[in-house]
Amino acid sequence: MRPLTATESINPALARTKLILFTPFRKGRTWKLCATAYVSRFGTIFLPFPFIYLVFLPFAERAGRLVVIALVAAVLVVTAISVAVFYLGSRLQFAYFDMVVNRGEFVAPAWRKYRGQYSHWTNIKLLAGTLATLVCALPIAAYVRHVVPLFQQMSSLPHGQRLPPQVMTAIFAGYAGYILIFLIFGVLFLISSLLSDFLVPSLALEDTGLKEAWRRMAELIRREPGEFAIYTLLKLGLGFAGYMGAVIAWELVLLIVTLVLFLICGLIGFLLHLIGVPSAILAALAVLIGIAWYIFIVFYSMMFAIGPVFTFLDAYALYFLGGRYPMLGDLLDASTPPPSTPVAGFPPPAPPPPLPNVPPPHPLESGAL
Repeated sequence: MRPLTATESINPALARTKLILFTPFRKGRTWKLCATAYVSRFGTIFLPFPFIYLVFLPFAERAGRLVVIALVAAVLVVTAISVAVFYLGSRLQFAYFDMVVNRGEFVAPAWRKYRGQYSHWTNIKLLAGTLATLVCALPIAAYVRHVVPLFQQMSSLPHGQRLPPQVMTAIFAGYAGYILIFLIFGVLFLISSLLSDFLVPSLALEDTGLKEAWRRMAELIRREPGEFAIYTLLKLGLGFAGYMGAVIAWELVLLIVTLVLFLICGLIGFLLHLIGVPSAILAALAVLIGIAWYIFIVFYSMMFAIGPVFTFLDAYALYFLGGRYPMLGDLLDASTPPPSTPVAGFPPPAPPPPLPNVPPPHPLESGAL
């Protein structure tokens, strides 16, 4: 495979996405691949946000020891679940990389294939994300310790009295800090995603180790800094545009289907009410249908919208790197079916000539009489 520029990698990545997810389109298979691509994103970066709630421990102590124990236990349990999900997503990144490269249809073989390659890279992301979260937690803790007494003073003000200027300053500072932290973690997510694009292939295909994978990435950036910058900008722009487009289309379709379903269920409920079904039973049925519909939205239909975007981004990274990493390029070429169109310079085979239109024999000639 020849090296492709960042813009040239878009079309083959789109074709690869169509080939993996929709050729052929089978609802269960496509959903499984989309869900795998979605869950693998949980392993991009580890951000233990529950740790931040520990800043409320001094205020929880005033409510009693049981509140402190409950807060610490909740933080530890949620953090443990976050770590487990992060390891699951990080290993699925390697598995889905293998499925996109080799057009695999089954998750289990790719999952078993990478037992050790993912661990060192995952541990580094775990440590880096924890340190970044703790660094951001320090100003958050200082802000909470400052703003809680202000709100306590505000609650004791007479009704109708204007808020002190320091309260409004604290509120605006909170909004500004939230936006700043959101941007910081967004940049960290982008950096971690770029690192995965260029480190995972070497770790997965050759088990090179992190040092060699880092060296290869640094060498690529040194040789082609302009292309790497364009790739980064296009990845960010294409990812944002694809995500927003998929979400908007999904919400429009979901809104129409929800309205139709609401009208049908409402009509059925009205008919059941007319024949004497108690209102309590109808309310319980409505709650059960609402819960089932919510589960369908979150855990099923959303995958069809978001999965193709994530698969395209993975394929886009592979085609950009494939021409610069011969082993990866050979695997992509080997798993790409040949074109169905005729090769240039060779015309398609001519259709067979039509059979001659011979009239039926005369009855006398055929000996029928």
